Amino acid sequence: MKAVIFPKFGGPEVVSVAELPMPVARPGEAIIRVAASTVNPTDLMMRSGKQAQLMQDLSPPFIAGMEFSGHVHSVSEGVELPVGQAVFGVVNPRRPDGGAHAQYIRVPSASVVAISRTADLVEAATVPMNALTALLAVELARVKFGDSVLVTGGTGMLGGSVLQLARHIGLHTIASGAEADEDLLHSLGAAVVVPRDAPALSRFVHEIFPEGVDALIDGALIGSELAHLVRTGGTAVSLRMSHPIRDPRLSTPYVSVLAGMERNDLISQVGSLFDQGVLSGRVAQGGRIDFRQASIAHSLAERTGLRGRVVLTFGGE
Repeated sequence: MKAVIFPKFGGPEVVSVAELPMPVARPGEAIIRVAASTVNPTDLMMRSGKQAQLMQDLSPPFIAGMEFSGHVHSVSEGVELPVGQAVFGVVNPRRPDGGAHAQYIRVPSASVVAISRTADLVEAATVPMNALTALLAVELARVKFGDSVLVTGGTGMLGGSVLQLARHIGLHTIASGAEADEDLLHSLGAAVVVPRDAPALSRFVHEIFPEGVDALIDGALIGSELAHLVRTGGTAVSLRMSHPIRDPRLSTPYVSVLAGMERNDLISQVGSLFDQGVLSGRVAQGGRIDFRQASIAHSLAERTGLRGRVVLTFGGE
């Protein structure tokens, strides 16, 4: 089988395609014939060397890719996933097997969930990782129906997933964003859109919620500047351990998507919400790229303002 690899760290030019052995399912695992897999920020950091310390126990060539869609190719005994079933799921690319940028991948069956056979698998591939992270963030935020949540980075895939989930469970969402993105943010579920520069954002939120919002979910990684907008006793959730939010008045957890990668209860919830249309995929303009042109996909994914994911396609979608 063919896989997208990089034998060393560097720019998009280090990415190539190689022939690798076909994986075989071990107990509790499934082999997925990949239809599509996104190129996300973690993949870019892996390739560039920014995550070299986290990869020091791995041997090159490396394979990136944290989320995928495709069909079940084979399973180990006892795994209840029918061969041929359309699925999507998540995988930690910083493992000896590597990630999802390959024609076939071996994954724990708990990390995979069935989706509708009529789904657009390229769009579907953009959903699972960010939606799983969003579910974990909402869980950590300890919010309930009617609570107010400030969401930063709402135009991104993660922030957008938070907005969609928040609308579904009846939260009152305030999203920061540029004027040009107001329609997009409302379509994703934002009840109120406020300017994204910190002084204007603070002024608008104070006017609407003088005692503070119930929670902050910080997709833009600027939470330390905005934690004062959360009421005392509320929660401010950071989306990366590298960007902690420090405010002694608040609960300030951070989300680790790796902690949820084998939580089949949450991944199944993501699949159900996707099939219901609560969660939707977003592919960047011009972002459906054959895996043989992976270096082009990496170059495109490095651009800002895409408003969707770049997706490697492997056929069969």
